[in-house]
Amino acid sequence: MKLLFTNEWLRQGIAADPDSDPEAGPSITGAAEANVATIGEGKAVRLRIALGVLVRHLRMREGLTLAQLAERAQVLEDQLFQVEHDPHYTASPRLIFQLSNYFNVSLVMLSQLSGATHTVERTVYNAALKYAACSDDVSTLTAEERVALDGFVALLNERSKGGP
Repeated sequence: MKLLFTNEWLRQGIAADPDSDPEAGPSITGAAEANVATIGEGKAVRLRIALGVLVRHLRMREGLTLAQLAERAQVLEDQLFQVEHDPHYTASPRLIFQLSNYFNVSLVMLSQLSGATHTVERTVYNAALKYAACSDDVSTLTAEERVALDGFVALLNERSKGGP
């Protein structure tokens, strides 16, 4: 028996029951593909660092405080703080879903960055590490950081659509 769940069905389930924390399971395609890496705890921590930088930069690009983003994305401010500052914090699927919707960034790719999946595309993993490494923790985005942010978001959305 083969069960298939569409992304829309999952989105509706998460939106209908925001207190539920569904867990991400193993990749449907498996880790045998050459461009997919299995995520261990070390890689998950590095991906979460990139997720924190990404969320902070997206928030800064919008000119929002943590409290403002929490209100607009309908999440808890403490959760956002944890995502931005604690790479050992695992964001809930609901939080990732809400951020994906608010910032219009691929849900699949944000899930991979959160360490919630068992695998990650090597291209995404390498781009995430490079993006996080070139970022400084400052109150405003530099022109270079804005270009890097826009490029990384474009790559995440492209990869989720099956791009090159």
